Amino acid sequence: MKSIYWFRNDLRLKDNLALNYALNNSEHILFIHIDDTQNDKNSSWGFKRRGKHRNIFMLQGLEDLQKDLNAYAHTLNRFVGDPRNIFEGLIKQYKINSVFCEAIFAPEEQEKEKSIKELGVTIHAHFQSSLYMPEHLPFELKDLPDVFTQFRNKIEAEGIVPEEPVVLSERIKEILPISIVKENLFLPIFTEAYVNSSFPISDKKFKGGERNANLYIHHYFKSKYPETYKLTRNNLMGIECSTKFSPWLSLGFISPNQIYKALKEYERKNTANESTYWIFFELLWRDYFRFLFMKYGKKLFYKKGLGLSNNNCQHDEKKFNAWRNGKTPSSFINAGICELNQTGFISNRMRQILASYLVNELACDWRAGAAWFEHQLIDYDVYSNYANWSYIAGVGTDPRGGRHFNVDKQKNTYDPDGSYEKVWKKL
Repeated sequence: MKSIYWFRNDLRLKDNLALNYALNNSEHILFIHIDDTQNDKNSSWGFKRRGKHRNIFMLQGLEDLQKDLNAYAHTLNRFVGDPRNIFEGLIKQYKINSVFCEAIFAPEEQEKEKSIKELGVTIHAHFQSSLYMPEHLPFELKDLPDVFTQFRNKIEAEGIVPEEPVVLSERIKEILPISIVKENLFLPIFTEAYVNSSFPISDKKFKGGERNANLYIHHYFKSKYPETYKLTRNNLMGIECSTKFSPWLSLGFISPNQIYKALKEYERKNTANESTYWIFFELLWRDYFRFLFMKYGKKLFYKKGLGLSNNNCQHDEKKFNAWRNGKTPSSFINAGICELNQTGFISNRMRQILASYLVNELACDWRAGAAWFEHQLIDYDVYSNYANWSYIAGVGTDPRGGRHFNVDKQKNTYDPDGSYEKVWKKL
């Protein structure tokens, strides 16, 4: 059987269930990656969906994936354009029977899978980006609790243990490649903008790719950082603050199960405390956002979300542009936007502050802010990004009706000496 393996947000060979399924059920495989957002502008807001920071990080990872496939005499074939048109040509030219890929439970991604199925091939889309699989939950997805704490309590009460990471199938050595002319991977030239970044993708330790992801995880759990994670996670900047796992997870350079395994080994060899538990806690939040999308689908993208909020925001384009360009009346907010725009990475605390300011102080449409984060963030993830924004805006499942952060209080708490603002003061 001739197959295509379509790499999406699973740019790795290890612990890739969908890839193993393809290898174990094919005779010939064409490995592809499709960049379908390079020239795609967000129709509502007028800027590209993916900016330069995530583009650099993704290309670094694709170069890494290319090398890994080459070691098995395979090639990663890159395309730019509409997936349906690309698949239509490949299916016809190479007489493809099946397409294998990661399943992404977001409306646009689901539509892409549907359009490929309509071309007459069998598509095997496997969901694999969460720590716990839907079938392991102690309830049906339709009964997913609308409060995270209830979800967490049920998971922990049942004592469900995540599955062990799987090794790459030996079949990759036997599969016959379908190769076409490969494109060179263009890596943009770096600027000094990443010097002060908390995730400097110009530093070889923070480059995208499966190899670097595994090295980073290894070094992180060799350090003492896991023991103090909960104490430092809200710091506004610093490589040593927070785990920095999210960029590697967002494009699938590493799986949550691989991180969980490393965490448990750390706890066994060193210590298990509130901070190490909190690392698991954050992985569980990440899962929860994914399951929310499976339960509610398109509703999570609506202006009023699930319709639980009475807020009536009137979007102001001028105020939104002032926010995204760092020209608001708040120098603290402007500093956060400056860091985001220059580096593609900001702390979780600053993300919440920026989101609250746009929604509550400027009364702008939360989806505009979510789209700007999608454009800028290295670690953009459709589930976490839109679920977090709807949480701040009070249009998701949160029963407390959103989050309104007092900017002055946040500044006094997290930047009392003004050091953060000084670094990111807009010139």
